[in-house]
Amino acid sequence: MSTLIRGGTVVTGSGETVLPAGAVVVRDGRIADVLDHWDMTLSFAGEVIDASGCVVMPGLINVHTHGVTPGPLFPSAAPALPEERWMGNLDRHLLSGTTTVLNLCGFASMDEVREADRRHSVHVRGATTHLPHCVQAAAMADGHGLTAVSRELSVEQMLDDGAVAIGELGGGQTLGGGGQDLVYIPAAIHKASGIRITIDQARRIKEAVLGRFIDVAAFNVNALAEAAKEAGLTEAFTATQLAKLVTDSVMPSFVPAIEGIREGIRAASTFGVPAIVHSASATAKVLRQMMLELDGSGATVIAAHANHPSHTPDEARELAVLGRKMGWPAEASVFDLLHRRHTVKTREHWDILLREPELISVIGTDYGHDGDHDELISAIQDIAVRGHRPLAGAVAMATSAPADLIPGIAPGRGRLEAGRMADVVVASADELRDVRLVLVDGVCVVRDGKLTPKAHR
Repeated sequence: MSTLIRGGTVVTGSGETVLPAGAVVVRDGRIADVLDHWDMTLSFAGEVIDASGCVVMPGLINVHTHGVTPGPLFPSAAPALPEERWMGNLDRHLLSGTTTVLNLCGFASMDEVREADRRHSVHVRGATTHLPHCVQAAAMADGHGLTAVSRELSVEQMLDDGAVAIGELGGGQTLGGGGQDLVYIPAAIHKASGIRITIDQARRIKEAVLGRFIDVAAFNVNALAEAAKEAGLTEAFTATQLAKLVTDSVMPSFVPAIEGIREGIRAASTFGVPAIVHSASATAKVLRQMMLELDGSGATVIAAHANHPSHTPDEARELAVLGRKMGWPAEASVFDLLHRRHTVKTREHWDILLREPELISVIGTDYGHDGDHDELISAIQDIAVRGHRPLAGAVAMATSAPADLIPGIAPGRGRLEAGRMADVVVASADELRDVRLVLVDGVCVVRDGKLTPKAHR
């Protein structure tokens, strides 16, 4: 089958090349040619797509996703999502132009990753956190998704079976971050009192007890009284009771999760694969320690969501600058900070990191509130519109850059070049979220903004 996509602005993914009225020829699942124009006097034996008014780019590669396999969820190994949810999450990625995802729910087996990859046209890749301290942290935070198989697997076995990275090491669920604010602390309060609180209320209560850096010495009784009053909890709990509830929810998993970060980074150095580490205020100290420990080792360690809002903007920048100096690439997650704004309601961290060249290497989405993150393609548009990168550079952050940074995530993909696999996205130039067409391996899986029957296998 052959397809000609002509007349659009072709952004090849190289980080430099833009063809204002270019053409892409797809044949037998691969890119056959990329041209600066198409001679309209020539005939074409195949489907012709008029991409006028659109941007044509490689399929996007998302290095930070959760909930895209039938395996345990998050670093806390929460119960797996039902099939309609994880398949639906893959649908959302595909409809917004993402054709490859890296699952950072690190307790999924490669059989579970392969099931998702087989069932859906999105290329699903796996990472691993099958390490003793990571398992211990997951079991203490939640662990209800752990199976006998996931407990017995090792990182080495997972890498031998096709995992492409070690990660996500640490997470908000095990390190007293957003996962605790969103799920575990509200659940514990509801179980004890019948009262439901919001994520913002949970965060204020937690920080009154443990501070931003998760330290029992940070307890502030006056701040806790104010937070408890605002959440309507003063009749249900004494200050001592509420502080104990928060501490019992957060602290059991915290120390093993920190040790799991050390364990995972050292394993990545040993096995020569990238490690992807949860970057947040609670992990800043251990990240600095591991940067010094591995200095000169050549290990690839990626600081996930370097724009995490638990940092102050200055802290985020300071840690990213140090990471750049020490050779640690950084990823910025769009979360839901552009459009949805359920959990991340400030973009200051995003802007301060992205406006400075070379602080951020790649972009991802993370998960957002109940999977309702902003689209990766909208992050590309925002980066270009804000002037943080030219369009070519913004596209590269979600195409060639992740393909180069994580060997194995997308071999033969990430660029529109002759001979590469034909993962291609056509989106409106005025609004990139308006994705018109997606090809995966040269097969049309999204047409006119809707999934085709070939999206699912």
